[in-house]
Amino acid sequence: MDPIGLGMENFNALGMWREKERGQTIDTAGKLITGESFNSIQELKHILVERHGSDFYRCLAEKLLTYALGRGPEYYDTESVDQIVERMEKDQGRFSSLLAGIVESAPFQEQRLRATAVMAGSRPSRQNQGMNMKITIP
Repeated sequence: MDPIGLGMENFNALGMWREKERGQTIDTAGKLITGESFNSIQELKHILVERHGSDFYRCLAEKLLTYALGRGPEYYDTESVDQIVERMEKDQGRFSSLLAGIVESAPFQEQRLRATAVMAGSRPSRQNQGMNMKITIP
């Protein structure tokens, strides 16, 4: 199991907290690949928040962007991901910042512009590819 999974071992498949499984105490100790050791979910949380917050935001932004676009991030998406991470850091990790950052990102807007053009039976023109354009789907 990966180190983060070890830290969360106290949670069962339904997300309920447990101290023991089959009469044995659950060992939640682990070591991250960066060398930090932890003995509980609280210690893992502290390490992630204090030392790896930006990494966490980046991973979360990339995963949600992947879901929103229906494709993995490409090298040309790096600037958009950087902007989303910066926005999340400024807003102390608010989920609304993540969602707004994804929706307002260039890759997401471009994806929606293409989808609208396909539905309309035409290709998007150069002049209509601006970020402030509102797209309505009939």
